[in-house]
Amino acid sequence: MNGTHHVFEFLEKQSSQDHTGACAIFGSERFLKRLAVKKIIESIGGDDDDFVPSEFDSNHASWPAIWPDVHDELSTRSLFGGNSPKIVVVDDADKFVTENRDRIHDHVSHAKGNGLLVLIVNTWASNTKLYKLIDKVGFQIRCDPPKTSAKSKTVDEPRIVQWLIQRAEEEYEFSLPKMGGQILVDLTNCEFGRMDQELQKLSLFADAKGKVSQETVQKVVGGWRARTMWDAVDAAADGDAKRAVTLLDQLLRSGEHPLGLFGQLSWSLRRYSTTSEIVMRQMRQQKKPDLASAVRQSGFRSWGGEIETAQTRIKQLGRKRAELMLDWLLEADMQLKKTHSKEDRGRLVLEKLFVRMAKELGPNAT
Repeated sequence: MNGTHHVFEFLEKQSSQDHTGACAIFGSERFLKRLAVKKIIESIGGDDDDFVPSEFDSNHASWPAIWPDVHDELSTRSLFGGNSPKIVVVDDADKFVTENRDRIHDHVSHAKGNGLLVLIVNTWASNTKLYKLIDKVGFQIRCDPPKTSAKSKTVDEPRIVQWLIQRAEEEYEFSLPKMGGQILVDLTNCEFGRMDQELQKLSLFADAKGKVSQETVQKVVGGWRARTMWDAVDAAADGDAKRAVTLLDQLLRSGEHPLGLFGQLSWSLRRYSTTSEIVMRQMRQQKKPDLASAVRQSGFRSWGGEIETAQTRIKQLGRKRAELMLDWLLEADMQLKKTHSKEDRGRLVLEKLFVRMAKELGPNAT
């Protein structure tokens, strides 16, 4: 069990090994940290209802008395919980670690017995002695969105979708379609706490066979705001920039932020770019272009007339604009996170994108 593990890997492990010594739970996702703590408690306490960990919140503790309290808890057996190891959880422990780094290092190095110290931190530098020590003699859980590779900064969205499907099945007892998982990622801007809330909501809409359709996901997640955003994207793809901008204005007036809307927008528009790429691949292979097949492969639904509508919109966009779509989305993403992060400037980014989709491009247009 020693070493550093991504939270997804840790949650999937079915280890009967006792967790003793020390554990560091770090990263940006608060919801995933709480899942990791829950997993640790369940793996040690099992079905024992009397097993309760000792918890400290360093932000509300009286300094420096918290260290003696933590140490005492680790050094004594619980009156309840049988022979299970004692778990001491220090939440928001960045300050606690800074103030007691040497004490923690000494405790982890010489700890004997069956107590487990769990440190929940935001910052956890891999070049520190404490990081290396706990990685060696304890275990660590990284609670960030998974990346496509160890050195990449690109979020592994397919892996997140897979996890959502698994969590829907195991935790909420319904079947989530793959495309429904992708919609969840995009509409929530990959916020794990919110995605889990939406899974709970979707479980109420499962049919008699325990299934939730992609169409249901689109309707339920985000309510009228999500529906309005779909309508705005559709209007832009139809070439109706005026209606698209009007619907965008309604969303912004309701309190939505441009960056929050961009996730849903980009997911929908990437499908048009994918369709264009598939058609181009068919042509390079000297095959007759099959637009209907390309549209299906890009994720458009096969019911409700969406396949036919998507083909019409692809033709309205034209080859040039469909090919430029990914470049436009990348440009908009960069602007919304940097130069146009304020709401009033972010509005201009989305409006510009809608206008680009609705007008004919000149030979030098980008």
